[in-house]
Order: sequence, then structure tokens, then C-alpha cells
Amino acid sequence: MDERNISYEEALDLIRRQESHFWDFKSATGNGRNIQEISSAFANAEGGEFIVGIEDAKHASDIDRWKGFPTVEDANWVHQNLVGDVDPPIPYDLEYLWIEGHQARGVCCLVTVQKSADVHKTAKGEVFQRRGAQSLRLTGSKIADLSLSKGARSYEDQPLRDYEIDELSEETELMNFLESYSPTSSAEKFLTRQRLVNKKDGKASVAAAILYAEEPAAVVPKRCSVKIARYESKESAPDRKYLKGTPLTIDGPARLLIDRTLIAVAETIEAVPILGTDGMMSPVKYPPEALKEIIVNAVIHRDYNVSDDILISIFDNRVEVRSPGKLPGHMTSDNILTDRFARNPSIVRLLNKYPDPPNKDIGEGLDTVMSAMKAAKLKGPQFVVEENAFVVVLAHTPLARPEELILEYLRNNPEISNMVARSLTGIASENRVKQVFYKLKKAGMIEPVPERVRSKSAWRLTKKGITGKAE
Repeated sequence: MDERNISYEEALDLIRRQESHFWDFKSATGNGRNIQEISSAFANAEGGEFIVGIEDAKHASDIDRWKGFPTVEDANWVHQNLVGDVDPPIPYDLEYLWIEGHQARGVCCLVTVQKSADVHKTAKGEVFQRRGAQSLRLTGSKIADLSLSKGARSYEDQPLRDYEIDELSEETELMNFLESYSPTSSAEKFLTRQRLVNKKDGKASVAAAILYAEEPAAVVPKRCSVKIARYESKESAPDRKYLKGTPLTIDGPARLLIDRTLIAVAETIEAVPILGTDGMMSPVKYPPEALKEIIVNAVIHRDYNVSDDILISIFDNRVEVRSPGKLPGHMTSDNILTDRFARNPSIVRLLNKYPDPPNKDIGEGLDTVMSAMKAAKLKGPQFVVEENAFVVVLAHTPLARPEELILEYLRNNPEISNMVARSLTGIASENRVKQVFYKLKKAGMIEPVPERVRSKSAWRLTKKGITGKAE
């Protein structure tokens, strides 16, 4: 437990932070139950920080919200509730902060809670878990799911034999990050406080390398880069002959890896032409926020114990993002939109500390993907759990029914073939497209083009199809 002065500006920065999945405020006039709830909620999720001694914004503004304890001894009850009244005790670090030149405002307690392998309960036996900016009480099956997800030590915590604090402290990404970090901290203090290095031997963890090493792939013993491959094909399992050029390999600390991957994927996708209902070929346009969320999730939730790179395959009709490792904990393809569990809590939490974090909306990523695809009038993503990978498929398939797409195409073009209809609707089966044609024919909307048979057969609008009225 450290005690130090911070600047007036750093105090304002703490006060003005928004409550989130990883951050909360508690009043110095609060009670032990509040401390038990917030600390156990963080420990039962991905960890987080809270400060005791700053009032809610509705009670005061800016510096007047800083209403700390008169002395450090007056704050002892915070420590007691962390170690004595939560079962088992919370894994935490505590720092006492005074505002330099403003000691009369009192001292605040900044508590950093680590994710724990245990299920923590308050003195009343209640179980809480952090979700967004709330600490939610769990009951019944939710507690059972949490228990199932606990206990497994994440590979991100493994120490690296040849990567130590001296080398890590000089990494450009870490130095750039610490320039914007508040309250100000030395590299050594930040790394030890966040459990990114071992205090005894100075060995850095896998998470530290993934977050801040210039080339993590050169430090981490397992493969941890991103590969981007372009296939000029729509086949579900394409032959290598459809591979365009050599797959691109992208490396770098997590934040830069995400940014570089997004740029490379966007450039590759823009070169993929698709057929529109107007009969023109135009570049594929996936919602950028959907691509971002899926790529961010792949980087922060992949299993770094699996020696494989994230593979992003870009086809003529879809994008596949293959993340190494099965879904973590109790997660399944059925509950992936409602539940959450972080395999790599340190990576998730510390990436969120950047000024503009790529994982800003914790717990809302896949909901964002679903909404973005729907807004773009595209079908939602598919989630596939393979033997040792989790795959997200974004198909460039319009949300409209095949019948609507075919009729719209024919109102802009004189005829349509089975092959064109398959490209337009995303339906792979020739027979399924025939059934759509027959359905429209039965409705009197289309008819076969005369004297066009077999491979040259095509369809055109009837008078009813053109006008919407019976002949």
C-alpha cells in the first residue's frame, strides 16, 4: 500500500473519468457493503479499479467531488472489507492519493482489483459480477456458470524466460501509453502493480509482450500474429489455386496490431467486386464497425496457448475470421450474445486503459456487429465452433428475400440467369435458385426467355412483374 501526492490536473482526470466496466467511484461516507460488492464484482469479472473518496457527479462538480478521508487511518475500513469480509479475500493493490497543495480535501483510496480464480462472496453470501458500469448480483445457474469458468489459469499470465522488466520498460508502445496514463506512474511501478512482471525475478508475462512488445511474435513462444489471405472463390473449402498472392502477415503490440489489421483488411475488401441489383459490379462494403469488433474480439479473446495465428480469409462472397482456441469457460455459440467471459482479462482490461480504447464498449461488441449488419441490410454473422478455433463468418448476403432481389435486378436488367441469381442472393445451390424462379413464375411475376435452354436459359419479367398488375 503506497501513499503519494498527485497533481491537481491528475486529480481532475480521475474525477472526470466515466464509470465503466473497469472503473467506479465510491464515497468515503459509504459502508463496507458497497466496498464488498464492487471489489467482488471486479474480481469475479476481468478485474478493475475503483476509488473511494470521490462523490457522485450529481452531488458536486469537478474538484469539489474530491472528499477524501481526513487521515490514512480513517480509511482502514476499506482494507478490512477487502481482506476480512469478502470470502475469499480480494486480490488487490491499494494506493493512498493526496492532491498536492490541497491536503485539506483529504486522502482517497485507489484500489486495483485483479481477476481471481475464485468465486468471491460478500459477508452476506451474495455473488456480484461486473457488467458494463453495473455490479450485478448473480443467482442460481449464473453462479454455477461463473464457477465453471473459474479456476483455469490463463496462458497470458505465463512468465517469459527471455523477456524481462528492463527490456519491457524500454518498449516504445509502453512509453507512449504511460505518457497518457493517469495518475502518472513509472514503468516499473505500473508493470508490477498490474501483475505484468514477477516482483521476484523481473520476468515479464505473455500479456505484457502481447500488449507492449514491438514484435510479440519474436518474444512469445507461440505464434500470435495475424494473417490475411485473399481467395478469388466462393467455395466453402477453396483450393490453394484460388489464393491470390502470398498471405499478408501483420505483427505488433495489440493496439497497433488491431489498427494495422483493420487497414489491411479494408484495403483488401475494397478490391473485391460484387454484383448489385442494378447489374453493376461494385466494391464490397461491410460496415466498418462490424469488422472492427470482430477483429478486436479475435485479438483480445483468442487462446494464446495455441500456437497459431489469427487467420482472416477474404472470399468473393464473405469474410472469415478464425481465432485460435475454443470458446472460453462456459461460453457456447448459443449464449455468446447474452453471456460474457474473458480468457485474457489482463489484455482486455489494460487495452481498455488507452485514451481511445478499441474495446471501449465492453460486452457490447457482438451486439454492435449484429446491429451494424442489419443497418447495412446484410445478414447477421455466423458463429462456428471448430475443434480448436472459433470462426466468425460475415457473408455479403443481402437481408432481403431472394425473390425481392431477383425482381429488383430484373427491373434494372432485361433477364437473369441461374448463375447471376446465385451470385446476387448468396444461394450456393443451383436447384434452390430454380425453386425461387418457379415460385415467382407461379405468382405470374416472371417467365422463361423464349428459345433459351439448358446452360443458356434465363428469365424475364412478365407484364404483371413490370406493373404489379395482372395482365
